[in-house]
Amino acid sequence: MTGHRKEKKMSKVFITGHRNPDLDSLCAATAYARLKSLTDPDNEYIPIHCSPVSDSVRRQMEVMELEVPVYKKDVKPKVRDIMRVPATHTQADQPIFDLVRTYYSTDRPSVVPIYEGEDFKGLLSIDDITGWFLKDNKEEVPFYSFSRDNILKVIPGKLIHEGASEQIHGPLLVGAASADFFDEFLSEYPKCIIIMGYRKDLLEIALKRNVVSIILTAVTEEPDICFGDYEGSVFMTDLGTAETIRRVRMAESISTMMVQGTTTIEADDLFVDAKAIFASSNVRGIAVMEKGEFAGFITRRCLLEVPRYKVIMVDHNEPAQSIEGIETADVVEIIDHHRLDAVSTNTPIFIDAEPLGSTCTIVYQQFIRHGIMPDQYIARVLLTGIIADTLILRSPTTTAWDIQTVEMLARLAKVQSIEEFGEKLFSITDNLAIQDPTESILSDFKKYESGGVHMGIGQCEVTTLANVGDYQERYIQALEDIRAKEGLDWTMLMVTDVLRENSVLLVSDYRANRDLPYSVKSKQVYSMPGVMSRKKQLLPTLISITAR
Repeated sequence: MTGHRKEKKMSKVFITGHRNPDLDSLCAATAYARLKSLTDPDNEYIPIHCSPVSDSVRRQMEVMELEVPVYKKDVKPKVRDIMRVPATHTQADQPIFDLVRTYYSTDRPSVVPIYEGEDFKGLLSIDDITGWFLKDNKEEVPFYSFSRDNILKVIPGKLIHEGASEQIHGPLLVGAASADFFDEFLSEYPKCIIIMGYRKDLLEIALKRNVVSIILTAVTEEPDICFGDYEGSVFMTDLGTAETIRRVRMAESISTMMVQGTTTIEADDLFVDAKAIFASSNVRGIAVMEKGEFAGFITRRCLLEVPRYKVIMVDHNEPAQSIEGIETADVVEIIDHHRLDAVSTNTPIFIDAEPLGSTCTIVYQQFIRHGIMPDQYIARVLLTGIIADTLILRSPTTTAWDIQTVEMLARLAKVQSIEEFGEKLFSITDNLAIQDPTESILSDFKKYESGGVHMGIGQCEVTTLANVGDYQERYIQALEDIRAKEGLDWTMLMVTDVLRENSVLLVSDYRANRDLPYSVKSKQVYSMPGVMSRKKQLLPTLISITAR
């Protein structure tokens, strides 16, 4: 029998940016995870991204020599969060006696993982154990199957005559009658296992009948007897006959108890999936598998408490823009620079939401408030996020705090020229003419609702608007497809020239297009001179239009 341990309660805190992650989101998560790890070493802070990173953003991070956070699809409670892991192995060939002897020294699980060597065989349930004992005590004479080794494991004693077979099969009979009656009884059960005190007359009869095996009880010295051609095994023990019978009945291997099949589930399956299996069956436990290997098990007791991930939201606060399953998690902090439409929480949490040009500026301020100066790498991470989100400090969202922070971070990161740093960063942006339109639009795409109108706005940064005419029709069609697929009313893409501080707006066909205060370049294409910010310039305009 093995002990079991429950996996340590989660002390991980995941720091995630919004879906369709941009540089500010990724860099803020990375830097804030470093700060939290320094200020709270008792917990593990893990920066993640909750949807795929676009090729262009990934290339930007590679060129700037920054690590991309790990990908985590959701924070829904998983089977692995509740599974129990066996500390040691219970072998299928161990005697049942071992299981019974140690069962009460553990926390008495309703299932026990059973192995054959290093290979997982299945789960032994309390129903299997109960079923075996009930079967053993029914009216018919039960037949048993033991190995010589298992008999010697359950009784103190030794083998004094080795039979031809390692395996011993047959019913148990007690040698306690007269010689004549004993001989007659053996004629009815010739292939039996005799358990008896040392009576020479009965022993000679048993040897003559060539019974399957003989166990001599209450014997402390090896008897002087010739076994001749006897083919069975003979054991001796100092235990009394009654105790020997009790133990030998449990010399059968644990595998003989396993009559029920084992239900399995994957470690990354959802908590609700496990709950559904238990609700629709009478199984006591479910084996948890990972990559084809046994990883642990769960019982009904594991479902008593639903696990909840801890999450810090950066560069967003709206649940619709966050990682899947955010409604099942505990949001413990929010660091953001957008309008507030935050998730509901059960307890008060720390929120730092400021009208700055970048979330990374807020993260830097948190470093300073804790009296910690970012190292060179984290300074470069934060600098990248701010330069990207403020469009090299040209965006109208840029504040004096952003400028001051960039100057400090440039010194810490040993960046000689902020302008050259920014131009290098944006020189890696995609040529939209050769990219997949849908992927480009969704690489930085946010959904909003205003006045009952559901909108989706994408933004791509480029270094020239001269070739917009080469790809605008394909991108407008992609906007129409996205609108239909996402169930939106109005979709648009803001293509921004970060060097010349202008944008072009591509829109899906919608009645409110006529209210846009921008000059028409062609059908569903608008010129936006001086407009660079989706959040501060475009979104307020759209909210004003849809509120009419």
